[in-house]
Amino acid sequence: MSGPDVPAGLDRIREKLALLRRLEAEQGSGVVIGEPAPLEPLPALPGVAEVYGLFGRLEGDNFRFTPPEEILSPAAWAARTVNENDPMGSPLPVGHEVDSIPPGLRGDIKAGAPIYLDTEDLDVYWMEPDAYVFLYEHPDTEPELTVIAPDVVTFFDEHVLGPGYPALVGTVLGPGVAERRLRKGPHTGEYADNWRRLLIAAGLSS
Repeated sequence: MSGPDVPAGLDRIREKLALLRRLEAEQGSGVVIGEPAPLEPLPALPGVAEVYGLFGRLEGDNFRFTPPEEILSPAAWAARTVNENDPMGSPLPVGHEVDSIPPGLRGDIKAGAPIYLDTEDLDVYWMEPDAYVFLYEHPDTEPELTVIAPDVVTFFDEHVLGPGYPALVGTVLGPGVAERRLRKGPHTGEYADNWRRLLIAAGLSS
């Protein structure tokens, strides 16, 4: 993503985050929406540092998004480790699922399986960990992956903060997780995922 689409996408993300922060302050659903902490842009990764600078951390029941250490500064990006043997070209993790981590351990275990950014074509994609291991062992095979978005700005705008969120959950964690409902408590019958409930309350997703 380049040109005028980046500022427009960032503006939409900024507006959505402001709305979600207000609703979270009122409802207390337990999600985390960090405050802005601008990062220096990286020419090789248009929009990436700019997006993370808008929130620093987003976390709900299913995902955690924090800035990768490699993008915290141009010097960090220049010094990043590139694995020449990586069949996917050392992609950048842009977020992680946390559904596989018991809630009581999420303070100690920071991440489950990653969602990746291809640092060459800038696609955001999901690849099953087992498929990644298989590719290491069989580098001549076609990788099995799902492209979620053509760039990181679109990913956050449409799939983390917009109508594509249920599909993101279904792709990464499975349709069963996406459709889980609460059986008791004040939100009985509603989606179990607190992030999805907040998006619905904000009119950003269904």
